Amino acid sequence: MVYKRMAWYGLLLTASALTGCGDGGGGSGAAKAPAIEQAERREPVELKIVPHYLTMSDQEFEELLFQPLKAKYPHITMKVDRTDPVKLAAAGEFPDIFYVANVRYSTFKDLDIPYDISAMVKNKANPVDLNAFAKPNIDWIVELGPKGELYGLPFDLNHYALFYNKDIFDKRGVPYPKEGMTWEELLELSKKMTFVDAGVQYRGFVPFAPNTFAAIKSMPVYDQTTKKALLDNAGYKSILELIKPFYEIPGIITNNEYPIKSADFMKDRNVAMMANWLTDTASNMQKNGIQMNFDIVGMPSFQELPGVTIHPGAKMIGISKTSKHKEDAYLAIQFFTSPEVQRKINRGGRLTALADESIRKDFGADVEVLKGKNLAGALKVKPAKMIPPHAYNALIDGKLNAVVPDLAKGSKDINTLLREAQEAADKAIAEAEAAKK
Repeated sequence: MVYKRMAWYGLLLTASALTGCGDGGGGSGAAKAPAIEQAERREPVELKIVPHYLTMSDQEFEELLFQPLKAKYPHITMKVDRTDPVKLAAAGEFPDIFYVANVRYSTFKDLDIPYDISAMVKNKANPVDLNAFAKPNIDWIVELGPKGELYGLPFDLNHYALFYNKDIFDKRGVPYPKEGMTWEELLELSKKMTFVDAGVQYRGFVPFAPNTFAAIKSMPVYDQTTKKALLDNAGYKSILELIKPFYEIPGIITNNEYPIKSADFMKDRNVAMMANWLTDTASNMQKNGIQMNFDIVGMPSFQELPGVTIHPGAKMIGISKTSKHKEDAYLAIQFFTSPEVQRKINRGGRLTALADESIRKDFGADVEVLKGKNLAGALKVKPAKMIPPHAYNALIDGKLNAVVPDLAKGSKDINTLLREAQEAADKAIAEAEAAKK
């Protein structure tokens, strides 16, 4: 039974069985806030943090978090453990703190890792004001606890933006993208920016995956009552109907090939516009020394949802039930979400989780590749509400996104693609359910 259960975790990597959360001793939760002693009376302790599917480097951890923490709490030393969380849990060696994006939280939930800190944040000596965090980021974390449990704190956000290559627009003599565009307007702009020059095929815009479009509308993918996917319906049909015309622009798909070869915004410089995460893209440019003449605008939106884009790629930081140093771990995550640290990470290109505009306005100020860019415009677009994380979300998203090659090449109609995606997702869910028994 244990073997089957761990195999199930390894299969999904995003599992989210709705198990209860208790304290380190196997109780029902953190019903009473532990007394958190003053730092000078604490014994030296080493804490470990496990980041899951995140891009923060060891150097960033050290400079942005660990060194400032050491200065404030000299008795705490921290290290990063990048081992697969499933393997750590199986070995009974899970670190004290976890750091995870919202869409991957189910991995820790299903492993019964998150510790309820609802009492800790109310401790008079070291309280945390949840109202200080930006919405909707704090909301999805609060909603993880149906009975008032709190399984972590917001740490940082990401934000989608539309990047554009100014050199390609200048070559074509077309005005740059504007703020507040709809997807229909972006389609027309992509048509103008898809052309051949000196034997080079330029493309205006290559759509991202269908699940990202669906996330902008906060569309659910799984019915927990029927244990079926929610793909073969009018909502997802409208998503594919929106995407398909982008691929039908002459020159986007050549030689009936997909994936599209040699069409990378940063590497090949022959794609005029790209939608991507601000933090990840800027980090990639910095790390690889990429220099290009670009700028950004806010993401296009659906006509019925003006000014709304995908959820903010929010990340949370929490304490493990198995930690033997929960009080010190709490001091660490409280400090990491403080204005002092949040101001620093925000200037460094990781959007603060706090609502304080005096901090948010300086986003990316210390990131060379973002200097002079239209960050304020990009951040004006409001993030959509995230659907509740679930073990099967990523599994179903994978089946949905698998339709793109046939959609792009026009080899199957949309109704067929959705029916096949639904069938494939339902089969995978049934197999996953069977593996848990």
